[in-house]
Amino acid sequence: MARIVAVVTLLSFGSALTGCYTTYTVNRDEFAKLQAPPEGAERATVADTEGKPVEVSDSTALFVRSTGGRRYPVTPFNFKLTESQLVASDRDTLLALDGVAKYEVDHVSTWKTVGLVTLGVAAAAGIVLGIVLGAGQKTFN
Repeated sequence: MARIVAVVTLLSFGSALTGCYTTYTVNRDEFAKLQAPPEGAERATVADTEGKPVEVSDSTALFVRSTGGRRYPVTPFNFKLTESQLVASDRDTLLALDGVAKYEVDHVSTWKTVGLVTLGVAAAAGIVLGIVLGAGQKTFN
């Protein structure tokens, strides 16, 4: 029983760590298009590294991943990308571009969220059921 609880707990935490997001990697030129919104529009569309269109709005999460693996958040339409550095003044971020490994766009994933919630509910139900079935009958003498 303890092993089952441990496995379910590990799976739940593992799912939570992967999050409820789909992360798209874009190249530097596509990321540069997100410095300002398109004229007369509130959204921009860029292509990920596989050529799929990715829509970006003010509420979309953008990140820059350093060569060391750290993720730095960037606000859409509110940063400056020069030849040598990224400046995100609202986030107090100044990064040399030679230290940037990836440019990322995160979208909330409905199916991952549903799956994570379902897994959590199933894990809780399994734990309660395991406790009830494993408790046995109590007698008082």
